[in-house]
Amino acid sequence: MTNRIFEFEFNGYNAIIVLPNNFNGKWIWKTEFFTAFDKAEVQLLNMGYARVYYQISDKYGSPNAVKLMKDFYDFIIKEFNLNEKCILFGFSRGGLYAFNFAIKHPLCVDKIYLDAPVLDLKTWPHEGTFEQEQMLAEYKLTKQELLKFKNNPIDKIDEFFSLSIPLLLIAGDRDEVVPFKKNSGLVIDFCKVNNISLNYVVKKGCLHHPHSLVDVKHIIDFCNSY
Repeated sequence: MTNRIFEFEFNGYNAIIVLPNNFNGKWIWKTEFFTAFDKAEVQLLNMGYARVYYQISDKYGSPNAVKLMKDFYDFIIKEFNLNEKCILFGFSRGGLYAFNFAIKHPLCVDKIYLDAPVLDLKTWPHEGTFEQEQMLAEYKLTKQELLKFKNNPIDKIDEFFSLSIPLLLIAGDRDEVVPFKKNSGLVIDFCKVNNISLNYVVKKGCLHHPHSLVDVKHIIDFCNSY
């Protein structure tokens, strides 16, 4: 038997849910770039995890995005008999969605894997791009207001770690798209200064791509840990 794939529209946005035949109730919610660098997700699917994607790519993890995510979450856990807690995968801009959803709805989240995540909107989207204009409109900010904006994930890392949600962080230290030192690097430094245990992998000399790891065992083990 093949996996069951459900593609549908929810609140005006496309959604995909893949249920394996050996479904164990657990699910991976990849918040952006559903099939990109998905070696770990494919293996987890084969192990009984569902794969979930809700395409709200133009929302940049905004409060409106988090509300859409919660409405979607409430629908799918009942409709598809998913566990009440998900494992969030936040790649690149997907980090905004994963982090902000976890902060707002920690009881819905089992653990989080962030990969080269955007954690500060001042560092990405880049100046003068369409994505930046779209993001500013979504957040109702001017460029000047963005410079003083204090509702980024990186501004809330103390609150996040107070929730005790397990986190795996993977990033390249030469990331040219999402600057490592101003995003993932700040999380690592925060944990070192505050003696917080953090599961992380820094890929030496790696740019923004490729995401994930060549050997995804570390990611699989993280998802299977309790």
